Amino acid sequence: MNPSKSVIVTGAFGRLGQMVLAELKQRGHRLLAMDLDNPANRKVAGKLGDLYDEVIWADLRKLEFQPLLKDVAAVVHLGAILPPLTETAPALARAVNVEATFRLIDAIEQCAEKPLLIYPSSVTVFGFPEPMTRLMRADDPVSPTDNYTRHKVEIEQRLAASGIPWCVLRVGVSVDSRTLGADLATMRQLFNVRHDNPLEYVHPCDVATAVANSIDNPRAVGRIFLLGGGHDCRVTQHEFLSVAINALGIELPRDMLGSERFYTSWMDTTESQDVLRFQNHRFTDYQADMRSRLGGLRWLMMPLGPLVLWAMRKILK
Repeated sequence: MNPSKSVIVTGAFGRLGQMVLAELKQRGHRLLAMDLDNPANRKVAGKLGDLYDEVIWADLRKLEFQPLLKDVAAVVHLGAILPPLTETAPALARAVNVEATFRLIDAIEQCAEKPLLIYPSSVTVFGFPEPMTRLMRADDPVSPTDNYTRHKVEIEQRLAASGIPWCVLRVGVSVDSRTLGADLATMRQLFNVRHDNPLEYVHPCDVATAVANSIDNPRAVGRIFLLGGGHDCRVTQHEFLSVAINALGIELPRDMLGSERFYTSWMDTTESQDVLRFQNHRFTDYQADMRSRLGGLRWLMMPLGPLVLWAMRKILK
């Protein structure tokens, strides 16, 4: 990449954004970090000052993108509203996720030198999985089921019809000990899912690597890639939800999970790995990470296992 050009990262101070900043800065990119101006983001920005060259405080709904795109090589567009807020605040979610992104695409189309737009989508655009007779492929039909997935599909379609360079990354389930966290409503939803629902894990650091490897990569332009961890990361809902509680020395009974389907799938990542070279972590790394983080509580929690499971059943009803 031309060293005089920059990379813009929207949503830069979110959990994935921080990892993307770190990966890109390590590779020598000049970075413009963009995010909403609030106390939480200001605090993160203060801690990460070495990872970006300039900060842009902005509300995507009101931002004029055109003046910011001069001498920009790529835009990593992470700024978005996520579930459950996409469903409880649909007007806000559409304004941020769809309308603002459309304006960004329009602004790039007007540039003489058009930067690459890297757009993180989601495996959830495939909808609820049927019995897994094969792995999902990037060219399989999509079946959005809620506002969140409909927004993703709208942007993917707009990009495909645009005149700009773009790359779409459909990300699997991506958490680690730093990013794991959910409110009670989300936890109840996750525990309502059937125990054998297929789920493909991908480490957030590997997602950041895929983002970085999309830049200055002619093979990535105009393509949709599935980001999953590969064979060793294809697990079930029960295996995924067991990680944290197993780290405390407690076994999670399968009957604590429900009977609903969830919109995650196993994926064929052969092509994405060939082009983006991002699969550096396994599901076992996530398990080890959680054991390291929570292991200090293991001696205390193991004797309380039955009480912990009883409390979880009550809370998650």
